[in-house]
Amino acid sequence: MTNTPVAPRAALRVAPRAALTVAEEHRRLRGLLAQVEGAFGRGSPRAAAGPDVVAARLDTLRGPLGAHFEEEERGRLFEEIEERAPEQAPACARLRAEHEGLIRRLDRLRTAPPEARRGASWPREVRDFLDDLIGHEERETELLTRTLDDSIGAPD
Repeated sequence: MTNTPVAPRAALRVAPRAALTVAEEHRRLRGLLAQVEGAFGRGSPRAAAGPDVVAARLDTLRGPLGAHFEEEERGRLFEEIEERAPEQAPACARLRAEHEGLIRRLDRLRTAPPEARRGASWPREVRDFLDDLIGHEERETELLTRTLDDSIGAPD
């Protein structure tokens, strides 16, 4: 009888739980992003819209997004992925590095003065930010799924 190390099994139990947490956070963030996008006035004509509403929705996004990034760091999500799939280290490093820049951009956009919000560049910058954040979350989800798929199929 061979002794199978316990660590890989424990890691396998932790990673899916972390993946479920991250997936749930991504769903909540997508809902908040949809609210920001909706505040641009593309939805119902009775819906609250306009630059001040967009800024308020960005304020609402700040807490959950910051908490999401902090949880990924505190929960060692990227370190676990790197341990399980060392070839994914560059992707993990890129995603980690994006966190600070995304938060900084969000803070700048949400605290822009009212006159700046009414200019032509602010709405474009908000949309660019939303696109970048969506891309970030999609890459994160893809990385997590790819890593889990590879590890679940791996022998003990």
